[in-house]
Amino acid sequence: MQTSVNFSPAADFYDQTRGGEARGRRIAPALAERIAKDELILDAGMGTGVVALALTETGHSVVGIDLSHSMLTKAVHRVGNVAAAASLTDLPFQGGTFSQVYSVWVTHVVGDLRKGLSEVHRVLRPGGRYVVIPGMILFDDHPVSRIMENIQTRTAEADDRAERIVPLAESVGFTAVEVGELEAAVHEHSPEQIASGLEQRMFFHLWAVDDAVFEEKVAPLVGELRALPDPDQPVVRRTRRQIIVLEKRA
Repeated sequence: MQTSVNFSPAADFYDQTRGGEARGRRIAPALAERIAKDELILDAGMGTGVVALALTETGHSVVGIDLSHSMLTKAVHRVGNVAAAASLTDLPFQGGTFSQVYSVWVTHVVGDLRKGLSEVHRVLRPGGRYVVIPGMILFDDHPVSRIMENIQTRTAEADDRAERIVPLAESVGFTAVEVGELEAAVHEHSPEQIASGLEQRMFFHLWAVDDAVFEEKVAPLVGELRALPDPDQPVVRRTRRQIIVLEKRA
């Protein structure tokens, strides 16, 4: 079984390469539509706190956990001393502490996802909700996107799309009350920029890939990116994410 991914190696560049606070504010409304403002929320996988910040700006009360001390240091600067270093698979809370929990771009890096779902189920009250925005990306049909999807398929260890999460969640006592998609995000990068980022291992699923595997599975696709017409010219692509709402059975 894989181990959970600790994002400490990315703490210094995560916000700059993932969209930072603007990205958090783009995601937060979808969560706010599905959670109550007058109930404390657990951010299970807080990272640098960009989503929690966006929710607190609109009047929500958020506490969080994350596996990475380095990421949490940045979160504390944003949202205050409301975070603890902990794993989704071993939450430091008593059963029934929360009525609502969310995880954004987290479940794809949890080593034992069933255990993580079981832990969230434990800390929720009956009827409580767990809102999940998976990390796995749904790509458009742009040639660059097709190459990126191929890389994701070859190197990402855990698939956290609804097709996998929902059966696992149901096995620990959840009911899926919604499976949908967020509005597409627009990206504008050149194939060369993406190729360079891949070589620098900027993507989490490449951190544990050794050089031999990289040369076998990724380097040929980096070559395909650079072989596209006008590789230095930015191209516009759209990616989508699912949103899943799980409810603890009473």
